[in-house]
Amino acid sequence: MISTSPSPPCCPPVLGGLFHDPRRLVVGDAPFVGVLDVPGTVQRPPVRLYYPAELSSFSSSSYSSSRWWRRKVPRRAGYFVNDRLAYFLQGFAHVSIARHNSRTHVWILRPLLWLLSYLLPVRYMGIPGTVHVRGMDDAIIVRYAANVIPPRDSGDGEGGGNNESRRRLVLFSHGLTGTGEENSIFCASLARRGYVVVSVHHRDGSSCRAPSHDGSDCIYYEHFPTGEGFDPRRRLRQVHVRVREFLTCRSWIVGEGGGGDSFAHSYTNDNAEHMRVVLDQIRPHLDDGDGTIAAGFSYGAATAALAATLMPEKFNCVVLLDPWLHIDYTSRGVEFDFPPEAFGSGWPSSSYASSSSSSFEVISSANDDDADRGGGGVGLSIPSVFINSSQFCGYEKLYAATRRLADRINNPRVVDDRDDDEKKDDHPPRAEMHVIPNTTHSNFCDIVFWIPRRLIGKAFGLGDANPYDVYEEILDKTVHFLRRH
Repeated sequence: MISTSPSPPCCPPVLGGLFHDPRRLVVGDAPFVGVLDVPGTVQRPPVRLYYPAELSSFSSSSYSSSRWWRRKVPRRAGYFVNDRLAYFLQGFAHVSIARHNSRTHVWILRPLLWLLSYLLPVRYMGIPGTVHVRGMDDAIIVRYAANVIPPRDSGDGEGGGNNESRRRLVLFSHGLTGTGEENSIFCASLARRGYVVVSVHHRDGSSCRAPSHDGSDCIYYEHFPTGEGFDPRRRLRQVHVRVREFLTCRSWIVGEGGGGDSFAHSYTNDNAEHMRVVLDQIRPHLDDGDGTIAAGFSYGAATAALAATLMPEKFNCVVLLDPWLHIDYTSRGVEFDFPPEAFGSGWPSSSYASSSSSSFEVISSANDDDADRGGGGVGLSIPSVFINSSQFCGYEKLYAATRRLADRINNPRVVDDRDDDEKKDDHPPRAEMHVIPNTTHSNFCDIVFWIPRRLIGKAFGLGDANPYDVYEEILDKTVHFLRRH
């Protein structure tokens, strides 16, 4: 039975009854969830780190007795890094009009979005049950208010999986045009149940807006050409960039250095005191073997599937939330399962290939010497859970591709002369398929908690299902799957 811990003193109630209350979703054995925003480097994209945390007796007792400490109590984490909702809005404005450098955007739209960001209630909401670890003058905030909880030696499997002495790591990849901030409740909920979650903010041009490595500029969503210069393989090359960022973040959090791992780097610029304190507490307790969980939403699910296909020795299982697994350019006579490597297929040939796409670097797996040559491979073979919306299941070709990938996982392509009954004993189903009825793709994001309840169905068309019940079902199916693997 999962215990429900009280909310910290820094978490006021959600605004009346206007919004769906996510506090019942972020429950678990950990008293709180520590949230640390880590800026990117030249090699690594920025990440948001969620981990099980506790407040020390010193800080909790001092809170009620000292006005000085009341001012120093760490605040809950907001949905948006540095509370900059305006950046999120500007990114989606660019996705819509692709004019972030135009005079209209710079002198009219951008100031209006900044003003709007201060008026929208979501800017002042926080992720329930969280403590935001920030750099402050007084290091006592970090030392006493966001201690990482070491894993217990035995228990019911929360956060421990097959190794109760280690915290399991979840790498999360956001969807197309996302930033990861729209999946905060999912990540925080897993962290409160004992997992360490790293949400990757991709800089490959698939995010609506991402900061550059030094923070001096930003990277907006890249609109691929559909007319002259069209190349259907651009998205294939882009997802390989995503996988490289995904694997680089894994190497960073587990503390892998350079050497034989081409995806690992020596990171020396995470030197802020509050970052060192947290990272030094987390790394010794991480399961850095094959216990890592690859997870993602939509395009991020395709990213997680490809990462686990190319580097299966680094991952234990995969969580695919409403995955985008089929690309259809029928107007150009091109369609294929995506990413092809996860299906054991090669890349489709293209007469539209352009030299401008050569900047994308393809990652090769141990089973495929050159993924770009069109040769097949083993495909995704580790346990995976598919949690789908009814909207995506309504797209016949997309859902057929989803079923094909699940069938491939359950029926690995290996040479075996035994009869079918003996094979089933050795290879129980490793892919779970779930469909949540009356849902849309957006039901898998935190937008259901950002807008008034009365507007969810009317203005945003989020399906007939109760948004809270949908999110709870997504979390339940994910957690039950992780307990078994």
